[in-house]
Order: sequence, then C-alpha cells, then structure tokens
Amino acid sequence: MSNLKTSLKIGLQIMEALARAEDHPVSVRELSAQLNQSEKYLEQLMLPLRRSRLLVSMRGPHGGYQLSRPPGKITLLEIMMLMQGPLTFCDCPNRECGECVSPTIWQTLETCIETSIAAVTLADVMASHPLQVPDQIALTQTWVRDGLGI
Repeated sequence: MSNLKTSLKIGLQIMEALARAEDHPVSVRELSAQLNQSEKYLEQLMLPLRRSRLLVSMRGPHGGYQLSRPPGKITLLEIMMLMQGPLTFCDCPNRECGECVSPTIWQTLETCIETSIAAVTLADVMASHPLQVPDQIALTQTWVRDGLGI
C-alpha cells in the first residue's frame, strides 16, 4: 500500500481552508499565504476539485473559490479519489496475474476501506475527533482498539 500523496494532504488543507471561510470566496493568493504553497501548485491541485464540482469559482475583485456543498456533504473518498486515486494493496494491472497471494482478499479489503472512507466527511476531518469504531470490531480486534488510533 502506498503512502498518502502530498497532493491529497494539500488538497485536504485547501478544502478545510475553504470550509472554514464559509460563504466568503477565498483567492488562490490568500490560500497560498495561508498554506505556504505556491499559487501555481495550488491552481494545479484545485483544477480537478473544480472540474469535479467540489469547488466553484467566483470571478471579480472579490472572487475566489468556495465549496460547492457543505463540508458534511463532501466525503473523504471523493477528495481522495481526485487527489490520489484509489487505494490499492495489489498494484498489478491484471488482477488475475498470480503474483498477489489471495487477490480476492486484497480486493475485499480495498472495498471495506473505501466504504469506511466514504463514511467520513470533510466536516469529520475538520473536527479532528476520533472516529467511532463499531463495537463488534473494537471488541474483537485489539489492533483497531489499541494500535491505530482511529
């Protein structure tokens, strides 16, 4: 499994900054100063967010970018898929290549993780509180309860 890409991390910072601005459009220049990133890099990252309609742009002297929906209606999976792509354990282009031991298990885990990530919203990410793990998992899986800090 690969690490989180910088584009996802900065993309989340962009989304959080826009969510905190509420109804006030934020310019790329303001985001650049706030996030300590170049305007050019932020514009590149914002392009897929705008194309996917997670962001809307406003023109004019008081223009900038805003979220298209409330933070509670934007999922972490939407942002992740745009900024990083799907989470994969097996990087083989052909899922039946035979190099991965038990590819069905890895594909099932990928689906479970994506389903979990889809349940997390931008508002949840901004709240920075621990996620609730279902009791049946927390009670039986000590690595979930004790080891990952979920």
